[in-house]
Amino acid sequence: MKDIKLLMIISIFSFLLFTAFHPFPNNPAGYNTAIVLKVIQDVKHKKPTTDWLQTKPATQLETADQLKTGDKSIAVIRFVDGSSLRVRENTTITIFADKKDRGLIKNTKIDVGKMRFDVEKQQDEDEFIITTPTAVATIRGTSGFVNVDENGQTLLVVETGVVDVRSLVGAQQVGTVEAGNSSFISRDGTVQIKPSTEQEKNETRNTLRTNEKYLQIQTPQGTFRIYYLDFE
Repeated sequence: MKDIKLLMIISIFSFLLFTAFHPFPNNPAGYNTAIVLKVIQDVKHKKPTTDWLQTKPATQLETADQLKTGDKSIAVIRFVDGSSLRVRENTTITIFADKKDRGLIKNTKIDVGKMRFDVEKQQDEDEFIITTPTAVATIRGTSGFVNVDENGQTLLVVETGVVDVRSLVGAQQVGTVEAGNSSFISRDGTVQIKPSTEQEKNETRNTLRTNEKYLQIQTPQGTFRIYYLDFE
């Protein structure tokens, strides 16, 4: 099992070292944008031209790649700038990266589901964006939680930092959400901002406190651990 962990650490370190010395090209198609740090149960990914593949730790994601989680499943993703996403169960996202002059625009599109974000402070020319069917949120070195329901309506909970939000539909309202506040963007394009409820705060905190368990399997190649979530 030590050999397996060492291999994963080497893969992650190589990814970070490579991106540190190789800037994103102007057309970043096919370039590694993020890496999957952790997988629990049913997580799959695909490229625009491929079928869904089972995702493993250290899987590298390129721009336009999709990732989805099944029931009682989680994926943790790390970007080249150190920002991370914790993708909750029954969630589908698409990762994009676009080089603009000297900056890098990182955009995660979430179609449906729940996701925690912990975004590092961005450089002057960089941006970290989360896009849903109803809104665009520009993150400025912030932690929080986003929940997109089956109708595309968006709940954004800001734990620390500041998020600028803009509706993509209807009234196309805009707003700034500060720490301790939440925003609800409806299908008609209205942006409501209010203090976060205790339930919203608890759900945001609970995204870091999953009840993870594992099965340990001994094989001729070594000892493997299969992680899963216990919701009971």
